[in-house]
Amino acid sequence: MATVGDRVKQRRVELGWTQDALAEKAGISKGFLSDLENGRRSLGAETLLDLGRAMGVSLDYLMIGEESAHHGESQIPEALALLAEEEGLSVRQALLLLRVREQIAESRRSPRKSHEVDWRELYLAVKKFM
Repeated sequence: MATVGDRVKQRRVELGWTQDALAEKAGISKGFLSDLENGRRSLGAETLLDLGRAMGVSLDYLMIGEESAHHGESQIPEALALLAEEEGLSVRQALLLLRVREQIAESRRSPRKSHEVDWRELYLAVKKFM
């Protein structure tokens, strides 16, 4: 029976990523990832969520090997993902930027049409708080 570590490794290999690449994208250490993939470590829900988001898979897939019909995960826009890669942001930091942007949009008193977000400008504005 496949473990969470087996599924993480399988997906990482499918993506053509090294352990270093996935560890960086998920905001964890390479040693931790190696131990997880080799069955020597377990992980908490937050780390599991970070790994799933970094690899584009649901928690259902990581936990039981099956995708849920709807898992309600936030999708990181491509422009934000590119910024995160350029700036070396973790998935958690990218999602924080996404949430900040959503909260700003929700706080506007008058509804406006959605416009292109300057993710770098937003990042620079909130960087010291991250």
